[in-house]
Amino acid sequence: MNWINTFIIFAIGAGATFILSPAIISLCLRFGFLDLPGEHKRHRFPTPNLGGIALFLGFWAAVAFAYFRFPALSLELGKFHYHIFAGGIIIFLTGLLDDLSELPALGKLVMQIAAGAVLYLGGLQITILFIPFVGPTELGYMSFPVTMIWIVGIINCINLIDGLDGLAAGVSAMAALPLLLIGIYFNLTTVVVFCTAIIGISLAFMYFNQYPARIFMGDSGSLFLGYIFAVISLLFPIKSYTTAAVFVPILALAIPITETVVSFIRRTLSGGRFYRADNRHLFHYLAASGLSKLQVVWLFYILSGFFAVFSGAMFIFNKQVVVTILAVFMVVIFAILFRFRLMYLKKNGREGSRHD
Repeated sequence: MNWINTFIIFAIGAGATFILSPAIISLCLRFGFLDLPGEHKRHRFPTPNLGGIALFLGFWAAVAFAYFRFPALSLELGKFHYHIFAGGIIIFLTGLLDDLSELPALGKLVMQIAAGAVLYLGGLQITILFIPFVGPTELGYMSFPVTMIWIVGIINCINLIDGLDGLAAGVSAMAALPLLLIGIYFNLTTVVVFCTAIIGISLAFMYFNQYPARIFMGDSGSLFLGYIFAVISLLFPIKSYTTAAVFVPILALAIPITETVVSFIRRTLSGGRFYRADNRHLFHYLAASGLSKLQVVWLFYILSGFFAVFSGAMFIFNKQVVVTILAVFMVVIFAILFRFRLMYLKKNGREGSRHD
């Protein structure tokens, strides 16, 4: 696939999303499909929240063009395409129902596992786990639970960072870029098409979603983007490639994965339910420290860019050197974020004492 065809796929995804978004905004305003301000929300005015429809249709418009235009895509997907599309429908409808009338967390989890099971039955599975200092390890009967944990985790990681205008869409575009480049490097047609489509729909949607947002992607959009990233990560045939390829999806999605892991650990250790929303995400800490919404969003963009560079550097420079620099970088970042967290807790403590 040459660069012209790649650009066409990008243009179809971006164009469809750009055209559909204003129509969906009008639809939401007319029928009252709005996200109202609330306890765990940072917007002040009711905002249309069905942007996931534009992302969903824009993505599949781009993929449909590529599917019929490039025989290599249909050959590479093989039997996968039915399962990928079916799982995507399940996730999109789950998110859409949650946007229209809030679903119970357990119900959403069941539907996400169902979508993951569809992928697993189609052959998209984690059969090998790379364990540090041990190497690749065959999972055997543990393949199914590990695959489900990975899929559900990645599905939710975009959703968890969708708390500021333009954040989830921008980070998604940044995360898809290194995956696109690695897909081109390994000649993975499906990865190239899916990543190109994600970049196109995300950038087009950002025009309407940047601060102050005229529309939100909602759970239908964020869960669907997470689902496609989960699919992309499973399309890397680890058995055939170098160790570096194993870490590319993880590094590319480092920001949303970190948010997911930290949120799960924090909520579990505090005795709460891990799926219950709160105001203690990383972007909450940064905003509470005095940074503006735009500054927080751009900080996340920059961090995503750094991780994208690291994922590509794994294939160019000495892996041990790259990993060492990455480890130092992450220690510094976590130290800074921990400092912001302390500032957040100190500020909240002072405000709480004033109300007593």
